[in-house]
Amino acid sequence: MSQPISWKRVFIEGVVIVGSILLAFGIQAWWDGLQEREEEREILIGLEAEFVDLQERLQRWTGYNRWGARMLDQVLSDSASELQGAALDSAFIAATVVNVLDQGGALEALLSSGRLELIRDWEIRARLAKWPDWLEDIHTNDLSARDFAMREIAPFLAAHGWPEFHCPANCRPPGPLSVAERTLLNAPQLRALLITRRRWMRGSAVDHEAADAEATALLEMIRGQLPR
Repeated sequence: MSQPISWKRVFIEGVVIVGSILLAFGIQAWWDGLQEREEEREILIGLEAEFVDLQERLQRWTGYNRWGARMLDQVLSDSASELQGAALDSAFIAATVVNVLDQGGALEALLSSGRLELIRDWEIRARLAKWPDWLEDIHTNDLSARDFAMREIAPFLAAHGWPEFHCPANCRPPGPLSVAERTLLNAPQLRALLITRRRWMRGSAVDHEAADAEATALLEMIRGQLPR
């Protein structure tokens, strides 16, 4: 004779089974969450290092462009003929040597992998997504400035005998400008080239300063998400 079904026991066994399943899912979700938080931490650490490097480069190139613009101010001033030869060399170096800012690798890899969503702070995500546009604009402008310097300024100076001295092996000795150099400084074509280059340097400095301010803000936000 069959035993009657114990619905209470069936109910309890069902609850135990469902509870076990839910517990397993809960443990898995907890473990996945831990892994995601650890991955987020590693991402933020990589971004912190990248933005520290970017901030240093932005500040360095801002200083370089500000210095270069000041050197060209001297060359384009009414008292340019009174410059020492070394100052003229510095100004011409500033006119022909152009930095090009490149993007670091951590953010580029993060964006291309689609793992940006692992960063929980939505404002950091939004600003990081826009950051490559900042660097792309600067990078494009830097390349244009380098092309102008190499295509227009450097050949013109080379055609007029600069540089005559090569450091550190044969640096220019202290002394005033030569007659040829004073004549060169009055050449309308050179002045037009240097005025354009100075304008470019000032614009680059402004762009670098704006990007530096954004990089500083992002760096503070990233550090705010890292446990200390």
